[in-house]
Amino acid sequence: MSQNVPEEKNLDLALILASGATITSAAERAQMCRKTVQRKLADPEFRKLVSDLRRQMFTDALGRMAEHATRAADALGALVDGDDSALRLRAARAVLSLGLRLNDAVDVNERMDELERQFALQQGAQP
Repeated sequence: MSQNVPEEKNLDLALILASGATITSAAERAQMCRKTVQRKLADPEFRKLVSDLRRQMFTDALGRMAEHATRAADALGALVDGDDSALRLRAARAVLSLGLRLNDAVDVNERMDELERQFALQQGAQP
């Protein structure tokens, strides 16, 4: 296969790799030689493209999960208000437990953002 892979094939390959395919599987799916895939992965720019695409996939999935999390919280809230006392207790425990974990995650995120901002200021960069 040619050393010069068309840009469209590069993007296809990057998407396949970002989705978690092995080198062999990606080569087959992109209809490329395995060595071409290895050569592409040796290129820092191409690896960055794969990483950026993977990050975007996770961001998209996280957005969909956040939408469902709201519905799940509503469902737990409805169970807390239900008639079955055992179910109400389990739902209440879940709400409290998950709420505390979510609060901790948000707190850690906020602290990390502040540390990154302070570090950027110390380095003379704009936050």
